Amino acid sequence: MVQFDWRNVEAEEYSHDENVSFVNLTTRSYLTITGTAPQKTDDPEFLKLADMLMNISEKISEGPRAGIEIEGYRSYRPYPLQAVWTGGTEFDQRKEFKLWIKQPLFVHKQFAKQAIDILQLGDLAQNVQFENLAEGVEIQSFSSQPLQNDDQTFQKIDAEIKERGLERLDLNRHREVYVDGYKKDHATLLRIAIEPNTGRIDRDKMAFN
Repeated sequence: MVQFDWRNVEAEEYSHDENVSFVNLTTRSYLTITGTAPQKTDDPEFLKLADMLMNISEKISEGPRAGIEIEGYRSYRPYPLQAVWTGGTEFDQRKEFKLWIKQPLFVHKQFAKQAIDILQLGDLAQNVQFENLAEGVEIQSFSSQPLQNDDQTFQKIDAEIKERGLERLDLNRHREVYVDGYKKDHATLLRIAIEPNTGRIDRDKMAFN
């Protein structure tokens, strides 16, 4: 059993609730890589890069067991993959993606390099980045299946944004968190970035991290 499991400790942040909620996520460290996927999460390019990034993240999580000596290490479940999709106002137009995988506070850039070397990824991992990023404030809702252009999850969030007087930060992008994995017929936690000081946000339904 791992000492830290995000599925339990951060269950509100990684919600499985179809009802909307909010997150306010400050700067953390992430493994990232970008690509293009006309077939979305079924696209070979997406799957290749997603598998590689997850393999790196999982190897880091092994810590001393993999020969990666991390000060302050404690065992943990690797965080789930997420993707920011961009490229247009319509879902089907968004074919550019940036994959993110969050890392614990005790994980630093040199440990990612060690994991890449252990896995012998070489040039395959040349575009992998270790970045400090903040998601900010987002409205979210869970879907038990992959998202589609006319998906009810998008419609639900759009309706909530209008009803609450919220303001989207970017009409050309959205975030998908693959809380249960990203293979065929995967569930999706949809997040839309919003202006934090506009409209009605339920603070009692907001996860902070």
